[in-house]
Amino acid sequence: MTTSEQVFTFTMSVLEKQTLLNLQEWPWSVFQVVPTTPEKFDDTVATCKKRGFVAYHDTDRTFCIIHLCSGDQDGKFPEHHIEINSQDQAEKFLQTLQNAMTQAAVWYYANVIAQ
Repeated sequence: MTTSEQVFTFTMSVLEKQTLLNLQEWPWSVFQVVPTTPEKFDDTVATCKKRGFVAYHDTDRTFCIIHLCSGDQDGKFPEHHIEINSQDQAEKFLQTLQNAMTQAAVWYYANVIAQ
C-alpha cells in the first residue's frame, strides 16, 4: 500500500445520484466514486483513465475514484484558488493530488465498503 506524509480529511456527499468525496484541505479536490464489479473492474479503470486521474483500493475491485476538479472550481470558491506558476508548483500539486486520491480510495473502502 502506498503511504503519504500528509493525512487528508474527506467529507462524502451525493449529487445527482453520484457519490462524491470532498477533500477538506489544499488542493480542495472533488473525487467521484465510480462503482463497478470485479469482472468489469479493469475495463472501468481503463475507461476512467482515458478521461483523467484514477485511484483504486489495493484489494477491493468494486469501485474506483476519479478526479473531478480541484481548487476554486471556476470561481465558486475563490478562497481555494490554486496558483501554479512553475514546474515545482505543478509537481507539488500533482504529487499531493496523487496522495489524496490514494487516501480517498482507502478512506472510502474503510468507511463505506467495509462497514
